[in-house]
Amino acid sequence: MVKSWLVGAAVAALIFAAAGTADELAAKRNVAQAALLVGDYERAVELADGILAVWPDDPGTKLIRGLARAGLGEYEAAEADLKAAEAHFPNEIAIPFNLGLIAERRGDHKAALNYLDQAFAKGLEKPDALLLKAQILDKLGRRAEARATLEQYLAAKPNSRDALLVMAQWARADGDYAKAIEYYDAALKRFRDGATLVELAATYKVAGDKEKALEYYLEAAAKGSASPDVLAEFAADYAAAGEYEQARGIYNELVKQYPRDAHYRFGLAFVEQQLGMGAEALAGYRKVIELAPDFAEAYYNLATAADATEDETGAIANYRKFLAYSEGRADLDATRAKVKERLAILEGN
Repeated sequence: MVKSWLVGAAVAALIFAAAGTADELAAKRNVAQAALLVGDYERAVELADGILAVWPDDPGTKLIRGLARAGLGEYEAAEADLKAAEAHFPNEIAIPFNLGLIAERRGDHKAALNYLDQAFAKGLEKPDALLLKAQILDKLGRRAEARATLEQYLAAKPNSRDALLVMAQWARADGDYAKAIEYYDAALKRFRDGATLVELAATYKVAGDKEKALEYYLEAAAKGSASPDVLAEFAADYAAAGEYEQARGIYNELVKQYPRDAHYRFGLAFVEQQLGMGAEALAGYRKVIELAPDFAEAYYNLATAADATEDETGAIANYRKFLAYSEGRADLDATRAKVKERLAILEGN
């Protein structure tokens, strides 16, 4: 949420005013800093490495490289460079701020808060840092301070979507699902993204509103944000409850999005069978086998359908395939026993 704050004009003045700096060193650092400022972090690190090969103890170059490494996500190496530069630039805000981000990413919330407070004491004016501080305080169990800090953030950014999402998370953690839903809805009015739709759906689910949860999961799935397995769980739950039309609607969506997934095809065929859509169900089971030739349950359902219509040849063939592909599956032991009994009858043994 809060990105690295990189070296700026004030820092540049500190770097290039360092006592005893050779013109050549200053010129080389100037090129490295330019790469840093335009976001070419790999180039900045490469240039800094070249400088440090000649001037290995230069703190200004270590600062540049540390900030560039932070931008690349090389946090351990970035931390070492920033700490090496810290004593030489006691008033530089970017150092404690980035050290705070690094500490937060590794889960050291106390250290992160300490560094952020150092940055604020040095004059940090970055509203998003207040949001980060509020989240850290909350993780440390200091909810009252977290809320007070969030109010400071909202004073600076009253229409912040990020703050709404944080408040939604807090409300949900407190079990106040109605309030969490309210915050998520407000955030979605500003930008309707898949990740927030998933969070809202999950909140409705834990609140016990299955239909609303499904509505938002489906919307999130259409954006490519929701796990299809979550939707499959909803479909299986509806099918288990005998609500086959609802299950069929979900499986249809899953099959549209993942046409080569045999399990979703099987689920659709099963609920169609329960709804009396025999032809569609049989076609579905055959498609399952086309996609996954070892799908034992599809053979079993084809066999029972053939058995029900006195198609003994089809029943026997599919029962035999079921036994072949279900070998070693403890979850199907009871079904295998039934199939063997039925085959004995059909084959006259």
